[in-house]
Amino acid sequence: NWSATVPASAVSALGEANYTVTASVTDTAGNSNSASHNVLVNSALPAVTINAVATDDIINAAEAGNAQTISGQVTGAAAGDTVTVTLGGNTYTATVQANLSWSVSVPAADIQALGNGNLTVNASVTNGVGNTGSGSRDITIDANLPGLRVDTVAGDDVINSIEHNQALVITGSSTGLTAGTALTVVINNVTYAATVLADGTWSLGVPAADVSNWPAGTVDITVSGTNSAGTTSTITHPVTVDLTAVAITINALSGDDVINAVEKGETLVVSGSTSGVEAGQTVTVTFGGKNYTTTVEANGSWTVNVPPADLAALPDGAGNVQASVSNINGNSAQADRAYSVDATAPLVTINTIASDDILNVSEAGAGITISGTTTAQAGQTLTVTLNNNTYQTTVQADGTWSVNVPAADLSGLTASSYTVTATVSDKAGNPASADHALAVDVTAPDLTINTVAGDDIINAIEHGQALVVRGTSTGAAAGDVVTVNLNGKNYTTTLDASGNWTVG
Repeated sequence: NWSATVPASAVSALGEANYTVTASVTDTAGNSNSASHNVLVNSALPAVTINAVATDDIINAAEAGNAQTISGQVTGAAAGDTVTVTLGGNTYTATVQANLSWSVSVPAADIQALGNGNLTVNASVTNGVGNTGSGSRDITIDANLPGLRVDTVAGDDVINSIEHNQALVITGSSTGLTAGTALTVVINNVTYAATVLADGTWSLGVPAADVSNWPAGTVDITVSGTNSAGTTSTITHPVTVDLTAVAITINALSGDDVINAVEKGETLVVSGSTSGVEAGQTVTVTFGGKNYTTTVEANGSWTVNVPPADLAALPDGAGNVQASVSNINGNSAQADRAYSVDATAPLVTINTIASDDILNVSEAGAGITISGTTTAQAGQTLTVTLNNNTYQTTVQADGTWSVNVPAADLSGLTASSYTVTATVSDKAGNPASADHALAVDVTAPDLTINTVAGDDIINAIEHGQALVVRGTSTGAAAGDVVTVNLNGKNYTTTLDASGNWTVG
């Protein structure tokens, strides 16, 4: 199986047309195949219009005594589709006709129960591809009837998860009811009492404990009152209770929540996911003291890009990024994620090699140790390069490091100067390196001894005198030490500028 997510921004850019989706695959042997699939983009919403009700959108006393027809037209829908009409909490359905018209009949009893006052007729239709459109029309009942109305609840007729835990004040108005008229309000099977005030308004408080018992979905607020003539008016006002749990997460920054020097010079992608949030909702990200916004994709993901210019001001150390989001009904969530900035490269040094940075034939034959120090963390890998050979070690707790170079690797070195390079990266990925010069002198000097005592024979006279032994050397430098062994005793001297030496 395979899947690919097309971002919401790319989908929304598609026009109303047929498109071909093509997928291709190539196996490890290089064989390829593809498949195509046709997709129709039809995102245009249908529209619903509502004709004037009772010819002038005012239902008078005579008209209130009879059923009233509410009718209209649709576009973007088809014959047989269903139109749903709501009026004062009552729902009616109609079927779209061949000429795209529709109509419903509202019984006189329903109109009279609604009573005097302003109302909104809402009509919606869903077409065959699942797109829903709606329309509305304001009407007035003016029929000498008592009337009750409920104001918009909680500002938007939606109770979100925060409001679900708070006390709620419900208000409304009335006509044809005298001040002091008792009203009965039923919400979620709980009955409350309210009273009409002198200006016709009414209100009641619903305790937080009761609001918290309202179930998710639609909750009806039904208000009824009776005038002095015994005529009862009832209105039902639906509200939506949205208790959807909203969540948001933030993915690791830069893969490991550490921003190093290289990453600090690049665009930083801050991303994450959401649940319980509609596509297109705004995500606000706070990073480094600045706010960035983006929108939720169809799959719930979100992404913002922080430019290098903003990262440049970040100091080394710990930081925190926050992301917040709300769904369309106001349920919100926030997430935090810690990160650190480490844009400082470690230091690395190489100690003197072979005591004098000169590798002689003896040392080359025994192998050498190359060592040094670094400020990279203990356990980090350090690589040493000499003559195209690499050696690895780990940084010790005290910051020291060392590698052993075997004699076999040194045997190929010729008299020359070589560069030893040590490289290491800290845990944040910041690299560092150091170079150190190593001279190689693996050619043994030549040494000659002149004839001793003129004929290499010490006679009786010479045997009683001091003996001078002389010679020469090539391949050595002035000041180098010459050791002469005679009869088990060592005598030392140094070469002069001409390469000569003398003891005795």
